[in-house]
Amino acid sequence: MRLDTLAYTITHTTQPKPTMSLDTSIPGTGVFSVVPAPKKPKRTRASASKVRTGCLTWFVTTLMPLSPAANKYSVLRARHVKCDEAKPFCKRCSKDKHKCDGYPTSLPSKRPSPASSCSTRSIPPSRRRFINSVMPLSPPVDWDVSGTTLERLMFHHVNRCTVPDFGTATPLAKLWSNYILPLGYYSDSVKHAIIALGVAHRGFLENPYFDEQPSESALAFNDLAVRHYRKAVSETIQIMADPSPVNIRITLICCLVFVCYEIVRGQYDKAIQHLRAGSKVLESLHQAAILNQRDPSSLSAYDRQLADTVKKHFDQLCDITTMFTCVGMDTSMLIEDEVVPDLSYFTQPEPEDERNTPFENVSEARHRLHFVELTFSDAFEDSWFCESDNCWHSGPSACIAPEPPQEMQDQQKAAWEEATRLFDIWCCRFDLLQENLPDVLEPADLNELKALRFSRKSWEISNAQEGPCAMKDSSMAELHGLVDMAEEVVASREGLPRPMFALAADIVPSLAYICAFCDNVDLERRIVDVLRGMKRREGMWDSRELANLYDLVIQAKTGNQWKEEYNWETLPSLARMMANMSLSGSGDRAGPPSPLALL
Repeated sequence: MRLDTLAYTITHTTQPKPTMSLDTSIPGTGVFSVVPAPKKPKRTRASASKVRTGCLTWFVTTLMPLSPAANKYSVLRARHVKCDEAKPFCKRCSKDKHKCDGYPTSLPSKRPSPASSCSTRSIPPSRRRFINSVMPLSPPVDWDVSGTTLERLMFHHVNRCTVPDFGTATPLAKLWSNYILPLGYYSDSVKHAIIALGVAHRGFLENPYFDEQPSESALAFNDLAVRHYRKAVSETIQIMADPSPVNIRITLICCLVFVCYEIVRGQYDKAIQHLRAGSKVLESLHQAAILNQRDPSSLSAYDRQLADTVKKHFDQLCDITTMFTCVGMDTSMLIEDEVVPDLSYFTQPEPEDERNTPFENVSEARHRLHFVELTFSDAFEDSWFCESDNCWHSGPSACIAPEPPQEMQDQQKAAWEEATRLFDIWCCRFDLLQENLPDVLEPADLNELKALRFSRKSWEISNAQEGPCAMKDSSMAELHGLVDMAEEVVASREGLPRPMFALAADIVPSLAYICAFCDNVDLERRIVDVLRGMKRREGMWDSRELANLYDLVIQAKTGNQWKEEYNWETLPSLARMMANMSLSGSGDRAGPPSPLALL
């Protein structure tokens, strides 16, 4: 039974098996007991001491076919390989064509100094709320999660590879590092969901486009991922029978991990189901909280637990909601349909105008830019007037939309002006942040700073145009400059020429938008080459999928098979149309249909 078919509706069924006891003393989570799971006694044998300072990939997964004739390869084991400890990546991994995860870094433990404590107390309350909410104290990462060697390895892979790819300076990555991953040590459902994500991500690195005839290794990775995904679903269904504050948050966290798991596997439609289902849980929490404010005596026992969850864990729910709205907004841009509803109730209050106050750091700047982008997304008109064509546009139809009522035009104008005002405030605070930055930044902060500069420039170019069809009148030099910035961001983030999965869609949507409407073949071809070289999946925006799609679009244009109305199709619809034209692209991908075309 799939969890998404339940729509995450918490019902009272049979009593689930006992869950872990409540304990508010755990740093970063405050929900579970710190008593570790019982471990099997260690076996000892006569042996010489071995070096344990090798790379993190000294475990190598190996296939053991159950029945080659039946094409079953579901059993895996782990073997140790000798590591030559070459830096930065060992030669053994390179020889065996495995991704080397590098070497662990040990950080000296430090006690907080009195000065640092005083500096924390001196932070204004509004900033303290942000720091406490998004950056709680993280538990040690060297605790052993229960499970087999391979399961622990895949859990470790998420911590050391998957989450860092999100961008370690982003609030989304901090939510993973400070809450989701530590929760995996106490909740079986979260643990199995994380392991499933780790296996799926490892398979994504080996084969991001899922060949029609996958290798034995790919089959084994898929079997193991599905097995742990089903375990996570089963555990989550059981705890949903008891809608306690702990179990509600576990359900939401599992939903977020499931979203990432399905995106990594190219199952975008299932990821959207999880996004919408989790949003329903958050909306139920919102309604229960409102009802509790109006008339507490009218609450049912079920709604009382929901309201209690909101009251006690509002800050944490705000962080969880931010991830839902971030991925949901990026997905809505892709399919041009609402995925996550208005969840602004779970938003930390902010002062009206702080244009003269710099952001505390790049992480706060990213956090606030997300809410500005949400405002732009809400203000985006269903129909708009294009001065270059002197007509109204709406949806997939070109130049045939009727003029909307004046009242609707006034509402759209007011919403867009408010979004622009908030963006101007953000730009002022971002400029002040850059003026006060130290000469030397941490690599993660520097990478995030470049991404924020790109996002700002992209919004400035977009807002300067009267709709998409005015993009062709933009300065081509300015658009080429934006592509240069994108290449710099990607080059600084990726030290290895491997595929990358990121949660936030920063680069790919902007390049795709320019490629769709710039009406300049040279720029279009350059963007196609840049997208293909990125090997980057930002949410459901996959650079190589879009490179192949726009390569087909260019061929259709040069082959007189392109129609003007195709410009207004959604990307999934356009992907299906291009596939039906039976055009042979020059891209490097062949095999099953693009996940984009299946939406």
